[in-house]
Amino acid sequence: MKLKDYPPVFRQILFNRGITDWDSAQAFLKAEQPIFSPEPLLDIDKAIDLIAEMGTQHKRIVIFGDYDVDGVTSTVVLVQLLQKVGMNVEMYIPNRFEEGYGFSMDALTEVLQLNPDLIITVDCGVRSIREVRAAEEQGVHMIITDHHQPLEELPPADAVICPRRPGDPYPNKNLAGVGIAYKLAQRYLERFPLEGEEPRQWLDLVALGTVADLAPLSGENRVMVRQGLEVMRAGPRPGILALANVSRVPIEEVNAQHIGFMLGPRLNAAGRLSSARKAYDLLMATETREAGELALSLDAENQSRRLITREIQESVEESYDFSSDQWLILCADESYNEGVIGLAASKLAESYYRPSVIGVKKEEVIRASCRSIPELNITSALDECMDLLVQHGGHAMAAGLTVRKENLPALKNRLSAIIARELAEVELAPMLEAEMEINLSDLHPSLFKYLNELEPTGVKNPSPLFIARDVEIRKIWAVGKTQDHLKLTLADPRYHQDRQLHSPVIVDAIAFQFGALANELNAGDHIDIAFAYEINTFNGNQTVQLNIRDIQ
Repeated sequence: MKLKDYPPVFRQILFNRGITDWDSAQAFLKAEQPIFSPEPLLDIDKAIDLIAEMGTQHKRIVIFGDYDVDGVTSTVVLVQLLQKVGMNVEMYIPNRFEEGYGFSMDALTEVLQLNPDLIITVDCGVRSIREVRAAEEQGVHMIITDHHQPLEELPPADAVICPRRPGDPYPNKNLAGVGIAYKLAQRYLERFPLEGEEPRQWLDLVALGTVADLAPLSGENRVMVRQGLEVMRAGPRPGILALANVSRVPIEEVNAQHIGFMLGPRLNAAGRLSSARKAYDLLMATETREAGELALSLDAENQSRRLITREIQESVEESYDFSSDQWLILCADESYNEGVIGLAASKLAESYYRPSVIGVKKEEVIRASCRSIPELNITSALDECMDLLVQHGGHAMAAGLTVRKENLPALKNRLSAIIARELAEVELAPMLEAEMEINLSDLHPSLFKYLNELEPTGVKNPSPLFIARDVEIRKIWAVGKTQDHLKLTLADPRYHQDRQLHSPVIVDAIAFQFGALANELNAGDHIDIAFAYEINTFNGNQTVQLNIRDIQ
């Protein structure tokens, strides 16, 4: 078989990803290249030596995780590794409502109550210079594993494992936190093999954390997530199986989209509304009944999370003067739920296409979550405001911060000025990137065999979107409890010479969050659409549909 034997539509999709020959196509589609050796990571062998020494001396090790999916999965990987080798290990995940984000001084105070000899952070800590210094002053050893961007000065830990460190030779700079925890486990078992134990057993957790944290699904991440999905489909972990059941996800068909939109939000709900311990317990569960009860509880919390997010978004929209600042949405209130302000900020950033900072007022400080747009690195912007902040950290598109109340006006002014400087010459408008324009007559269910080979899809490897122009609406109606969505029947009336089509091609379509157009569009209207081509499964029946992302 050669590249020319693929359908033209699929060849274009590959070309858009820089794939122009058969060998590179096979390497990409099969994603079978070996997972990199962890050995090049700076300090990884220092960390292994220290862990082994602590184990030999029966010292107490505490894994300090973050409260999101990436942090929880990272914690589970290292706790299970150290349990298997017989070490004295405990875990600690901070409560966002009491201790805030990351490896903070408040969190350190709590962890020290466990009398650790060694603390290993996962998915956090690379900017916690003061906290690491304080821990080591108490005689506690520290290993930092983190994937966030470090400051110029690294924490004075025994080992700092972060591929974004200056000079670190590890080829994959885009590992999620759980990817780095996996590397530590991988390297430990390379140096101290344990009969019957292979790192592959944790790849399902790597897939969960990597996808949920929006890490790029290219290169090594793509390989690990694909293999992790294979492990997940085999269903060995009761917690993931139970979570899939309450999410109505068939475990044998689970993919990256299921993680991003179904499994991940339910795991995150625990840390947003109560304690991430519930998500940790679910992933650690060995009994089906216990896993089922925890999964049902997380599902209920996720439903509450949705309602609270919408309430915060509506509150900001009702109270905020959007005309006062064309660059930034910044709003804080003591009534907001700290666990979901990041989700509300994300909704606002998406709706108004500007960076959004939503905070909760405490006694002396404001804790806020930031969400940005692709044109602005929000963490770099916050770095320029460091003297006004108690704490901050994050990624290009998402960050968290703590600021004293009296500094909020100054922070807003400076952040607005920075954003204005960075975006002054940029035309701000949300963009959808499509693979190609296509006639509906060019779509055929046989294409799914090829589209499935693109999995896992996500950041840096998006699900294909297409554009079809001048399609005719045959039927249109609003659906959903609050009529938020559209169902359509569409026709492409154009004759397609190659296929000898003498009658229009008719397809069903769904357009989520486009319900308002039900009063503006009518049968007989012609529209342009951007859409994904997908199989819809409902009540055990499978049908082909277009998932419309935009309408003109």
